[in-house]
Amino acid sequence: MKLSKRFQTILILLAVTAGLFVHADDTPHVPAQNERQLPAEIRLDDDACKELITFLYGLSLLRSHYVDGSKTNYRDMFRSALRGVMQDLDRFSNFETPQSFEETQKDFSAQFGGIGVTLSTRNGLLEIVGVTEDGPAEKAGIKAGDVIVKIDGKDLNKLKLSDCIGMLRGEVGTTVEIGVRRAGVKDELSMHVVRGTVEVPSVVGAHILPDSGGIGYLRILQFSRDTPGRLDTALSKLSSEGMTSLVIDLRNNPGGIVDSAVEVCSRFVKEDQTLVTLEWRDPSKNQTYKTVNCTKYYNLPVILLVNGNSASAAELSASALRDLKRVVVLGERTFGTGSAQTIMPIGDLGALRITVAHYFTPSHTPIHNVGLQPDITVEIPPQRQQAFYAQLNDYPGVIDPGLADGVRDVQLERAVEILRSASVLESVKESAPASETNSTTRK
Repeated sequence: MKLSKRFQTILILLAVTAGLFVHADDTPHVPAQNERQLPAEIRLDDDACKELITFLYGLSLLRSHYVDGSKTNYRDMFRSALRGVMQDLDRFSNFETPQSFEETQKDFSAQFGGIGVTLSTRNGLLEIVGVTEDGPAEKAGIKAGDVIVKIDGKDLNKLKLSDCIGMLRGEVGTTVEIGVRRAGVKDELSMHVVRGTVEVPSVVGAHILPDSGGIGYLRILQFSRDTPGRLDTALSKLSSEGMTSLVIDLRNNPGGIVDSAVEVCSRFVKEDQTLVTLEWRDPSKNQTYKTVNCTKYYNLPVILLVNGNSASAAELSASALRDLKRVVVLGERTFGTGSAQTIMPIGDLGALRITVAHYFTPSHTPIHNVGLQPDITVEIPPQRQQAFYAQLNDYPGVIDPGLADGVRDVQLERAVEILRSASVLESVKESAPASETNSTTRK
């Protein structure tokens, strides 16, 4: 849209104050080293220009009057403004500095340079809910349940999760100092962790639970590219050991790649069933994810364990399989991440992580900002959760590890009780004479 002459004049004057020159065709030009052009679809109408004028005027006042002039350069103020806008939209949209943007480009390849921890911000704290076995963090003495309060001496009060991850990652062989608070320990602990190449084993702990009558257990730590293959290996192992039913542990699973989660769910559902839809602002962009052809376990009774740190693809998996009446979900309400973000670079300022769509499972029940309420609620006492996270990391699939200060896994215990009861009922039905079975059915 062509701007009125009044707006063009005012905008040019204010843009010059900001060190920019705006041509009449709305294309900004920085008369320094770099050339940047607005995408062709961007147009400024009179309302937008009016607000932009007010914004630039406010920045010019800060430049002229704020007591510390070193804090009022335009580059930093523009970054701060973008960060504020993104934070007001939702908790998943955010502004990323060039450094954090570089980190987000490292996908879920199952290998990366870091310290080997899974993080959660559910309670407003940067809590470690998982530690990779034999990873750098474990070797340094960090435990699941620890809360990170400092990284290299810097307080984390105003930092987003993506910023913290960027600070924890770095060149292999370099050291990062991490300050943590641990339940039962009065003073803050300081750990020096040597960064390394971390291989995340996405499926762990596969075994037949003792004295259970063939109940299998496995834990999925996250949905990465290798998860479907690792799951097949685990299921094949359990089947050969006489598995009659299965507990899949998705507790503290932060999510991961949706395509991987769809493949995992496909093991338990018929081919070509709709699992998830991704709905955009523009309906023509909507996507449908369907189950794929693979080895199937149609008749295997399955219970999924979830908690408040089960997020994103983990929640979608639980919700979709429940909608299709394929599993029972047990545990605590999940985190509430049912959205998709895209990363849009903005020159050398960094990038914007923007929520562009929402995921829905077949029942179209919203998950985003709500979470998934399990079929059966069983809670770990809040005061024991940190200790339990550490225990779950070390003893997956163990109800009572016999530790002096151990936490009984009442969620797994309840799942076993349900599956054993179902097994007993099924065996009774199979052994009963037909007439008895029919009479019971008529009641």
